[in-house]
Amino acid sequence: MLVDEIALIKITAGHGGAGKYAPIKASRSAHIGGDGGRGGNIYVSATTDLSALNKFVGVTQIKAEDGGRGGDNDSTGKSGADIDIKLPVGTNIVNTETKAVVELVSPEQRVLLCKGGLGGRGGNFRAQLGLPGQSLKAKLILKLIAKYGFIGLPNAGKSSLLNELTNAKAQVGAYPFTTLEPNLGAVNGQIIADIPGLIEGASIGRGLGIKFLKHIEKVSLLFHCISCDTTDIVKDYQTVVNELKDDKPQVIVLTKTDLVTPEVVKAHIKALKKFKHQIISVSIYDQESLKALTDLL
Repeated sequence: MLVDEIALIKITAGHGGAGKYAPIKASRSAHIGGDGGRGGNIYVSATTDLSALNKFVGVTQIKAEDGGRGGDNDSTGKSGADIDIKLPVGTNIVNTETKAVVELVSPEQRVLLCKGGLGGRGGNFRAQLGLPGQSLKAKLILKLIAKYGFIGLPNAGKSSLLNELTNAKAQVGAYPFTTLEPNLGAVNGQIIADIPGLIEGASIGRGLGIKFLKHIEKVSLLFHCISCDTTDIVKDYQTVVNELKDDKPQVIVLTKTDLVTPEVVKAHIKALKKFKHQIISVSIYDQESLKALTDLL
């Protein structure tokens, strides 16, 4: 399930390795001790995969590798391996002590979160200890920041449409509630959220309930998907709109046009015109219709 906020996590970069003391021996070539290796850094990267946050449930600590000890002949110790933490776009990493916030606002964004400690100096006369890496206690909070939202009844074709328009790999299936958490994709640099299917009574907890309605409040434009193989296009439209209780701008998207005749599509459009929203028809098997939808994003 989608996790909006998880427990505190201590994030610690790697400790710098110790330098090596190697005295010169008169009977042999000079031996110079090497410096210690740098501790591993910890980065955080944004991804459109919402499930990336779930793997941190129950995790209390993340630590990068320490740097290696300096060697002989001025040989620097091995640097500790870096860690790249992948979190969904919209995640805030809150430092619980300083209250500083790192916001992940776009796909592929990458931020240095904790810098690894420097290795200690080595040589003939010294062997310094390495420095500790930076550390923080963080709270991870997901705030869905999609600009566009795909809404509609279960099996309205939202996930299939998202998969065709973006690189998302949302689960699809011919049964209700295939989508149990919002899926994200990106088109033209803008984030799209596939919101789980709503049913009548969702606002009072039926079906998947109100937990996903809050995500709809955060998008600026809704694409209301309605399957063309419905027996009552107006009822399908009104069922979802009545649950939203939101006058947010929307575009009506008639999906699965490949399942009906062009005459049926025209009849649906005529019936929905009274709601005074832009209407577009689309099939995932019709590239021209997909391009028309993409041009709106």
